[in-house]
Amino acid sequence: MSAFIHIITTRFNVPTENWAQTRAGHTPLTDEWHEHRFELFQKYTFPSFKNQKNKNFVWLVFFDVNTKTKYLQIVRNLQHEFPNFMPVFVRDGGEINAGIVEIFEKYFQKDTQFVISTDIDNDDFLHEDFLDTIQSLYKPVHNLVIDLRRGLQMSLIKRNKVLVNEFYAVANPFVSIIENVTAFKTIMNERHTNFRNYQNVVSYDQKPLFIQLIHSQNLMNATLQTKAFSSINFKEFGIPLEHTPEILIWKTWSHNFKRLPKIFKRLILRQ
Repeated sequence: MSAFIHIITTRFNVPTENWAQTRAGHTPLTDEWHEHRFELFQKYTFPSFKNQKNKNFVWLVFFDVNTKTKYLQIVRNLQHEFPNFMPVFVRDGGEINAGIVEIFEKYFQKDTQFVISTDIDNDDFLHEDFLDTIQSLYKPVHNLVIDLRRGLQMSLIKRNKVLVNEFYAVANPFVSIIENVTAFKTIMNERHTNFRNYQNVVSYDQKPLFIQLIHSQNLMNATLQTKAFSSINFKEFGIPLEHTPEILIWKTWSHNFKRLPKIFKRLILRQ
């Protein structure tokens, strides 16, 4: 089998032109935003990467070159704790777009023939089998899409009190692409929804392999009206015991109750 490298990208606090406020109307990239986002990153995202069964990957996390010193110390500590975590400092999103190919190439070996790339948000987190599953589906085929379609959403209701519901979508934000290193553009070259139009796709939906976090400072994401669960093994997603969320049962029941009219309507239409 041809040699490959798997590179995951995450944009943390990189300035972008089209991000003036969060979904709840907050201003992004303030001290308040940074404190909140670093808390989520350290509680959920970072531990889930560190907990991966398969550690054959490079995790490029992009930071603003002007990030304050107090946050840079956190970044340095994380890098020391987990060497797969590789901070990259840039001026803005445009610099990433213009230089992503050259950034990737720095991590290629002499025998690297294919690159798998995956883009993960800085507040989402992964099942311990996430990377292992992607690499198990690897084939040395240029522009082969690996589509992990089944996951979960976790909505923060109060501090560490949550609602967890199903998330199933074709070409969702957790999609990956395999490319020949002689002609690669990386996962960041396309909107994730565009990957549904690719000719070669390998899909997997046997179990949920990621959790999309929903909170007040999201840019766009919102809680879906899908089945909510009263119990989840958060340990499989790498969450430390002291940060294990409490699923609100009353919220779960309320969420599922509100879905009943749509379920009944769907059943009637099938008859």
